[in-house]
Amino acid sequence: MKTLAISVTAQTLTPFAYHSLMVQSGTATLPELIGDRAAAFGLAAALGMTSARVCLPKKDYAGHLAAMPYRTSVFMTDSPRLLPPLIRRLNLDAEAGLQRKIQDAAKRGNLKDFFYTQEVPPDQIFKGAIFGLNGFDPFDYAEQEELVIRIGLHRNGMVLLKKSDEVNPVRLNISTAALFGRELPLERYCLHSLQLSHCFDLDAAAEEAGAWK
Repeated sequence: MKTLAISVTAQTLTPFAYHSLMVQSGTATLPELIGDRAAAFGLAAALGMTSARVCLPKKDYAGHLAAMPYRTSVFMTDSPRLLPPLIRRLNLDAEAGLQRKIQDAAKRGNLKDFFYTQEVPPDQIFKGAIFGLNGFDPFDYAEQEELVIRIGLHRNGMVLLKKSDEVNPVRLNISTAALFGRELPLERYCLHSLQLSHCFDLDAAAEEAGAWK
């Protein structure tokens, strides 16, 4: 069955942050995008497709993504914004204990008691797509017109997904494509795990993402 291309908007309901970029005394989030993997894993959790467990499993992006009945594009916004820096406190003694390696890392400046993060604000609109393998539609699966997923550090961010009547070009993640043995030309390198392709029209993106098996 043909891969189903679903144009989707993602609206931030709460602030969220990632340790994307190093800035003075802290980190900042890439404000112009939501990564495809963040969207994919957030959607899997919202649909009840993740296993209940105390600890995270061993990282296996290829295996975990392959088990999902859909693929996702990178979600992009034309009006990126960040909130002012927010100071955070990490209690190293309480959260990490007095292990020698932790104390050595802190003394070298690699772990800080106080640091800054910069978050993406609420009400930001990102545009992207979900590609349902074998016609899978997550909205039909959940019998909902809208879905709320969690993204960001510690899954503290909430994003509202809903179908869009607009058909916009989308970008795919070259790093994700490479997990499935696919090579795409690079247009922009953001992070090792987040490398943007050129813009695809929706049908072409669905055909490519449908080959990620």
